[in-house]
Amino acid sequence: MIVSNIVKIRFKRNFPEQSLWVFIGKVLEFTENWIKVEGKGIIVIYGQVNPVDIDDGLRILLVPRKNIAHIRLLPDDFDIIKIEIERKNNRYFIKVKDAPSTSLGELGGRA
Repeated sequence: MIVSNIVKIRFKRNFPEQSLWVFIGKVLEFTENWIKVEGKGIIVIYGQVNPVDIDDGLRILLVPRKNIAHIRLLPDDFDIIKIEIERKNNRYFIKVKDAPSTSLGELGGRA
């Protein structure tokens, strides 16, 4: 299915004050209930001078599928080590080489 693909996972937010959290990585396992991914987490904390924080190193995360808002497939050559963030108007995006950028979220706390 999506095993061995690089993906962006956006997690569900259960209340408006919750920080926006995204995980980008390579899918190691995919089951009916879980996704095992190796990559980096990105959190957006609104109101900060530098609102986007990216993990320094890779980690393995086991994600319950019920906590996922959506998954976007990224190109196989996406560089997880050097994730680039750009701001366009009121939104933050992750640059994707030779493809449309993928959205992190909108300033002001809405995703």
